Amino acid sequence: MQRKQVQIRHHMILRITVENLLSFKEETQISFVAGKSDKHSEQVCRAEKRDDISVLKAGIIYGANASGKSNIIKAVDILQKIALEGVPKNEIEPFKLATLGNKPSKVEMEFKVGKKYYAYGVEFSVKGIAEEWLFETNSRSDMEVFTRKVSADGNEFTFGSFTASEEEKQLVKFISMSTPKNDSFLSEYIKRNGKGLNAITEAYRWMKENLKIIFPKTRFEGLSIRVEKDKQFAIATKSLLDYFNTGIVDIRRVRVAKENLELPKELVTDILAEAEPGKGIVVASPSNSAFYFFESEKDGTMSIYKQNTIHKGEDNREIAFEMNEESDGSIRIMDFIPMLIDLRLNETVYLIDEIDRSMHPMLSQKILEYYFGHLTADKDTQLIFSTHESNLLNLDLIRADEVWFVEKDAVGASHFTSLAEYKPREDVRKGYLQGRYGAIPFFAPINSLKW
Repeated sequence: MQRKQVQIRHHMILRITVENLLSFKEETQISFVAGKSDKHSEQVCRAEKRDDISVLKAGIIYGANASGKSNIIKAVDILQKIALEGVPKNEIEPFKLATLGNKPSKVEMEFKVGKKYYAYGVEFSVKGIAEEWLFETNSRSDMEVFTRKVSADGNEFTFGSFTASEEEKQLVKFISMSTPKNDSFLSEYIKRNGKGLNAITEAYRWMKENLKIIFPKTRFEGLSIRVEKDKQFAIATKSLLDYFNTGIVDIRRVRVAKENLELPKELVTDILAEAEPGKGIVVASPSNSAFYFFESEKDGTMSIYKQNTIHKGEDNREIAFEMNEESDGSIRIMDFIPMLIDLRLNETVYLIDEIDRSMHPMLSQKILEYYFGHLTADKDTQLIFSTHESNLLNLDLIRADEVWFVEKDAVGASHFTSLAEYKPREDVRKGYLQGRYGAIPFFAPINSLKW
């Protein structure tokens, strides 16, 4: 019997470029294109053809507090929101520490979808989008999909060549001319069922389905629901809880009375009033100490549950714990479990801001070891995160080109430096802690404190 060939779909970030946004002043770029080193080869999606590009399956961003290491992930989050929803006005923050006039902010990301490479970018301000573009790229050339320039007179578009009927081309023209300045052409094309520009469809779907961002306050509240309804997910979850030595043997939902909820009464009243039959909603308490599940049955009755963890006592008896009885580290691990399962089973890109927040230093290392330990040649995922956990700086675990250091210059602008530029042979962790690569806090002399 002939073995069915597996189609490999690559979903990866190649480069991120930022200018005049957050702590980035001049055009600044971070790259996840692999160098020539053959060390830890399983951590690289290697180029197969002449025009292909080798891409790293991991990226580690180091920096002191307020250095800008979180801002590169925030910049990607802003780009994703612009692509899918439009300009998020409350999040647009140009570089403030220099006089740049009315210069717009800019973010561009190069990424791989299947066997194709794309570069999508925008220039924007709180007033809306100034420019937007999508190119299909490879290691040697760029091919325009579309370029949009916005002025007081409206949208001006140029398109690369594409195959479509005359009717489809007219629809694309209509969509392009009527796209509001606060919205992306990418999202308008999808919303209005544009045809003929497959590159737009691929780029939009990648942004929506394959690019996932986790911030320190991101919570996965529905873990117990997923465990209850998905047996494979439940098995994987329990295995990971054991792998990370949390002491938790299960996660369950427990029915709770309405009067015992740690939620504002007005919120509970609104939820009960707006509940749709057959649907549910997950709500976290104000302190994130409890997760509640409101399930409206088809007959109109409402069931309310909360999430508990289960531990085993000395006599092997199961003991239920409230979420606020768990350590911050265990709760953070539970937030990461869906990501670790997703990375193992699917081709996805995750960006995590401050992976080590609220966790013991060794847990960050265990997460990375787990991820690297389950990489396979037929599945290309990517994990990019910011940290200041020096235990990860171990060249027996990572590649030098996976590591970037970010620090601010004299005017407060952030800049990136790759560890690969240093060609380190010494103890990298020791060099980092000694300030050899920058990216550690700079303190004023103690005698300069005028108290």
